[in-house]
Amino acid sequence: MTQIGKKKLGARTPDQIISNKTGEMKVDIATFPANLAGHQFVMNFVKYQFDPDANASNDTSLSVAFPIPQSGIIDKSDLKFNAAEMGTLGAGLASVGGKLKETFDSLGTAGAEEKPVLDYKAITKDAIGAGTAIARNMSPEPLKNAASLVLGNVSNPHVALLFEGVGLKTFNFMWRFSPDSEAESVRLTTIINQIKEATHPKFTSSGKDGNNFFLGFPDQVDLYYLGSQNHLHYFKRCGVTSVEVNYQPEGTSFFAGGAPVFIELSMGFQGTEIWTSEDFAQSGVGE
Repeated sequence: MTQIGKKKLGARTPDQIISNKTGEMKVDIATFPANLAGHQFVMNFVKYQFDPDANASNDTSLSVAFPIPQSGIIDKSDLKFNAAEMGTLGAGLASVGGKLKETFDSLGTAGAEEKPVLDYKAITKDAIGAGTAIARNMSPEPLKNAASLVLGNVSNPHVALLFEGVGLKTFNFMWRFSPDSEAESVRLTTIINQIKEATHPKFTSSGKDGNNFFLGFPDQVDLYYLGSQNHLHYFKRCGVTSVEVNYQPEGTSFFAGGAPVFIELSMGFQGTEIWTSEDFAQSGVGE
């Protein structure tokens, strides 16, 4: 991934980088409304290309600039944890292992004149206790239940919170447009249709009988907040997961020629790479 924080860009600001990228493209930027200025939400659609560097492909097929989404600006990380039962065996091994670690750590820090002492008593006590509990849990179910009834206790499941990974970020944005004229409404529906074209697959090969056997991957997209990028979150390259258009969000309302007066567009995105601590450290946000 190409980072766009200060550590990678030197004196250039994120907004300058975005301007340079859009300025170097071979396609015009489809802007709505036409007089859009200041803060913008820019979508640069690029042809899919498999490469270990997710931002390697810059074959731009479409660039769209809309106002900042009315649905808000939300950056959510999906950190995956699981409450797992270690059981007696796992807890016993962890306890004994912890004591051994403390002992070996002390061996490593002991001075030349010191004689490190192994705490055999504590280690042995934990091992015996864990062994007793393990033996009880491995007993037949009737015997284990009888032991619980007589002793008035049950085995501690030793629940621990385990980190499992990071999910790919997802984003959902919504715009509600009210074109000033029928011509502007037609222009907006044309832009939306171009977005649909870029975000859907194409047939990539045909058999002798005209059968289409493969679907090519749709375009992916680079997203930016133009005008505020260094104060907000960044995006890694995304796939578009949904495009929903409501041509009558305010009830039945058309221009004389039949174009809708109001149009509501909702889009879902999902990142193609996970975020790690290093990504946030290098983002340059707030600097």
